[in-house]
This record gives sequence, structure tokens and C-alpha cells, in this order.
Amino acid sequence: MTTTRRRPLLLALAGGTAAVAGIGTAARTGLIGGGGDDGPRGGRLELSAGNMGVESLTLPLDDEVLVEGAPGTSPTPGAPTARRGTGKLATTTYSMVGFTWTRGATEPTLELSVRRGSAWQPWARAPQSHESPDPGTGEVGSTVGSDLVWVGPTDGIRVRVVGERPADLALVLLHPTPLPGDEAALDDADDSEVLPLGRTSARAAAGVPRPNIRNRQAWGANEDLRDKPPSYISTIQQVHVHHTVNSNTYGEGEVPALIRGMYAYHTQSLGWSDLGYNFLVDRFGRVWTGRAGGASKNVRGAHTLGFNATSAGISVIGNFDQVKPPQAVIDAIARVAAWKLDQYGRDPLGRTTVRSEGSDKYGAGRSVTLPVIDGHRDTNDTSCPGSNLYAALPAIRQKTKKRIDNFRGQGSAVTITAPFTRSGKVVFGTKVEVRPGTWTPAGATPTYTWLRDGKPIGGARGSDYNIRRADIGSRITCRVDVAAEGAATASQTVSWPGRGRAATSLTVRAAGRKGRALITVVATAAGLAAGHPATEVVVRVAGRTQTFRLKDGRASGLVRDLPAGRHDVSAVVRSTATSTRATASDTTVVKPTG
Repeated sequence: MTTTRRRPLLLALAGGTAAVAGIGTAARTGLIGGGGDDGPRGGRLELSAGNMGVESLTLPLDDEVLVEGAPGTSPTPGAPTARRGTGKLATTTYSMVGFTWTRGATEPTLELSVRRGSAWQPWARAPQSHESPDPGTGEVGSTVGSDLVWVGPTDGIRVRVVGERPADLALVLLHPTPLPGDEAALDDADDSEVLPLGRTSARAAAGVPRPNIRNRQAWGANEDLRDKPPSYISTIQQVHVHHTVNSNTYGEGEVPALIRGMYAYHTQSLGWSDLGYNFLVDRFGRVWTGRAGGASKNVRGAHTLGFNATSAGISVIGNFDQVKPPQAVIDAIARVAAWKLDQYGRDPLGRTTVRSEGSDKYGAGRSVTLPVIDGHRDTNDTSCPGSNLYAALPAIRQKTKKRIDNFRGQGSAVTITAPFTRSGKVVFGTKVEVRPGTWTPAGATPTYTWLRDGKPIGGARGSDYNIRRADIGSRITCRVDVAAEGAATASQTVSWPGRGRAATSLTVRAAGRKGRALITVVATAAGLAAGHPATEVVVRVAGRTQTFRLKDGRASGLVRDLPAGRHDVSAVVRSTATSTRATASDTTVVKPTG
């Protein structure tokens, strides 16, 4: 399989070649982005609109773009090799960066620096990817690449290569943006789970139940990007834990877009048949289906080079060289690992012997004894899943073991036969409610304990609860205990997606000019002390997308290079930990530039 069919999908540039006219000359002289930090003087790179709201651009880093002597490429004293660089490149908004090159070439040492406002950030190394389909699967193509790095919304980049440069080296810029269904998908997902206390019933002894897992539709997968049907493996011996090297500060509503960006990179840039990971866990503890084929089935992934044939791969969205994993992440990994490993009687605290199909650490055919739950670095030459998540693996193994033991226990217990469900949204001034489930024996009695960030809320004991100002920014759950004399109590925690929030109201006004439009946005949130949210607003006009940061609830700015005519204007303010998502629209008339 080759990737020549896929990569042109990302090579398209909005506005055609005129959008980057003279890029070779401009890059050599440092004119793109200007010699200073005040914006483009020689033109800018423009990402094109694409599938699933993922804007994209692939720029070949050939001799016209990546040259010796570009600003910032002078070798430091004593440096063993020279550098080639791009100079400062201005772009339309992007938020993810990757690099690709031809398989078999010398693995390059890549460094990048991005612009934050008017300041260029320090150089950082682009991590090499060690996630890949295995040889012989029919999925390995001619292209390999780096990890996909989240840099946040920005509009400038500079790149340099230390040492040898592969002939087919390319820069990939992506900008996944929210889609209208993202927030609805989060609201519709059910985080409820039956958790046994004490001894469990005979029904529970059948094994660990499937945890709540959001499907591919929830994150907006375009199934047309897949070019092969899923393949399956016969057993699960291991669970490999990864991190995506992405943002640690994303909001709950931004997760679908982040996954779409990774999916586009894996399929369209690297040429894989699908997203590499079997499951993804976000920093809020929610689990998402990665690779297609059925979460309950043993789908062969492309997450751990050489070791995909007998394993499931769980990747946590974030960079855990930088931060420690939240407890919600540890719990979520343990839920998935217990479910998968229990089906084959694997001991989460044990080790297993597996045969490598060929990685950069263990050659093909070598038998290796590894932990049943391990980190990516145990099988490949990588720092993944980050030092902090790797240090949490013992706790994850213990939680996984305890969960398996709980559900495999024997004894007399109350059984919740149909789960309690939730109603309402956790928005200040509204009511949420726990709807009754069913249980055996019929004479058991449910009681309700409402919790704010895991701590009981005084006086909240009924099946419904009014959201208070104190709940804004906190996670609200309700523990239902169903008890009967002489039997172990059954417990279920009913959760609501997201944290308590204030409702956001949004207005947008657009004033047309010659070839551009002045956009003014006002956002309010009465439940917040400040009276307004602190977040970003995404504005779309005539196919152009621009992101503004709200300041004191207001934002204004110009959207440039617009065609003449009447245009619809849409604005979407992103949700935060304390305020809801909101949308607004307007129309404007743009005058001709002539």
C-alpha cells in the first residue's frame, strides 16, 4: 500500500497556488512572516477547508523552502552538524503540527518554533512517532512521520532540521474546529455505571461489564477516510498505555475535534487505514472508541509497532511528560483494561510472554516477557506515555485487579437490573434528576446522595437537585445505593457530562468593508461573578475561519481577503469549565476591493 492516493488531499491550498506565490523566494529571504514579528510581508500559507471540520495544509520542505542560512539556523558553538531552516512562515490559523517523510530514509532531527501573539516561542524538538501498523498487515505504506503535536491556535511557524534531511520531508499543519454536533454528542452520552459494593451477585460473577465508551459517531468520524475494513486478533494478552502528546488544557467540548485531527493525520498524512489507537481517554475520564470495527471486538490496532497482534491500545489525550494524570484518567484506563483482560483471564499484576513482529527495541520473532499492562516505552524506543503516566501504571494495575476481583466475586447481593438514568443539564438555575431503574429483590430500597466533586452536598437527598451557584465549575454526580436486609448493597453513580456551568448568551455583528468585514462579538453569562465567560470565539465568513479571544466578554477584529457580496456570518463561543457553548449569526455585505 502506498500513500500517493492520500497525500494530495492535504496538499490542496485554499485559493490555489496564488495563496503562496513566491514561497521559495520568500522563505529563503525570510520575508514570509517578515523579518520582525508584525505579520506577513511576502504572503502567508493558507490551510484549506477539509473533512470533519479539519483544515489542513501539507508543505514539502524542499530546497526552495528549507535552506541553509535561514534566520535561527546558525549552528551553536561546538555543534556537530549544521542546520537548515525555513525562516519565519506566516499562516492562517492552525493548531497541530506533524512531519512526514519516505520510509527508509534517515530519521530526521526536527525542531519547530511557533508564534504566540507577536512573540516567537523557544525551539522544541518534534517527537518521533513509534506508533505504527505492523509489517505484513497490508497497512504499512511508504510514508512515516513524527507524532502530531498540539501547539494551540496560532498563525506562524518556523522549522529547522539538524543534520541530514530526507528528500521527501513535508510539514503538515492541521486545525480541527468544532462541528455543530460536538456538544450534542457529549450531552447524549451516558457516563452512568453500575459499581458493586461489597460482595457482588451471581450475575456480576459472569465478568467485568463493558464500561461506557463513546462511539465514533460521537466524535464525528468520516468513515469515507478509511480505505480498508478492520482486521481482528484472536486474543488479548496485553494493554499498552500511550499518550498523544497533545494539549493538557483542552475543554470537554474540544475533544471530538482533537480526535478528528489525529484521525486525519493518521489516515491522510501517514496513509494508515484508520486511527491507530483502539481507545482514547480524555483528561475528564471519558472513553472514546478509536479504530473502527467494534469496541467489544478484538480489533487489531496500529498503536504499538511490533506488538499489535495480541493487545489493545489505550491512548490518553495529553502530554504526561508535563503533567500528572488526573484520577479520572487512571480510573478510566482501569475500567477498559479490566473489561478487556478479564475476558481472557489475564492477571493485571502479572507478566506475559509475547512474540515481537519487529520494533525498534525488539527484533521480529523475539519472545519478550512484559507486564500485562505496560507503557509504550516498554516495547519501543520512545518516552511515551510520558514519565508521569508511566509512573502511574502500578496504580492502574492495582485498580484493574480490584475491579476484576469485585465482579468475579460470589455471594448474595442486590442487583441493579436496569440502570438509573439522568435527566437535565448541569446549568445554574436548572434542575437535574435521577430517573429510577429496576433491581432485585423487589423489596430493596434506593437512597440518593448528591456529590459535588466527590463530596456530599449537605441536605441534598432526593432524586432531584437544583443546580446552585456553588456548583459552577464542579462535577455533579449522584450515588444511588439500593439496599436490602441480609444482602450486599448495590451502588450506581449517575454522572452528568461536563461541570456545572452558567448559560452563555452570544451576539455577533458584522460590518462589511472593501474585501473584509469587521466582526464584533459580545458574550454574557449571568451566573458568573464576572458576568461573562473567558474563552475563544470562532467566526466563519465565506469559508474563512478566524479565532478571537474574548476580553471582558467582548472581541472584535477584521476577517480579510473576502470576496464581494452578501455573506452569512456565524460565531461559536467555546464552552469552558464554567460556561456553556453558544452560537449567534449575522449577515454582512462586503464591497469590491477595486
